[in-house]
Amino acid sequence: MISMKAMKFSFVILFTMILTSCYYDNFGELKPESALSQSGCDTTASISYSNHIVPLLQASCTGGCHNTVSSSFDLTNYSAVNTSAADGSLLGSVQWVSSFRPMPEASGKISDCDIAKIRLWISQGALNN
Repeated sequence: MISMKAMKFSFVILFTMILTSCYYDNFGELKPESALSQSGCDTTASISYSNHIVPLLQASCTGGCHNTVSSSFDLTNYSAVNTSAADGSLLGSVQWVSSFRPMPEASGKISDCDIAKIRLWISQGALNN
């Protein structure tokens, strides 16, 4: 017959094995901006609307689609960009979240680095700086 002390010890060992055997974290998934900074994408500084977001939008959004001439959804001015940042549509669209229309639609998804910059700019208050 197994003693009570041996049963408790066996239970503790089994419990410890269960808790530690199924633990897995991928740092890049937990902190995607950290993984991006390791790949040369600088998301450590303050993101500026005029220095970071405007050039990104000009390269991917406003050149052919979201401008005053060819779209009802103009992203050439801060007010419109700030509104889409505040309602979640800017980030949802560029991340290709299923409840948003994936953008840009005429080309592939923008880079993870650019998405991280938009996310950081929004989290920093989406300032007009």
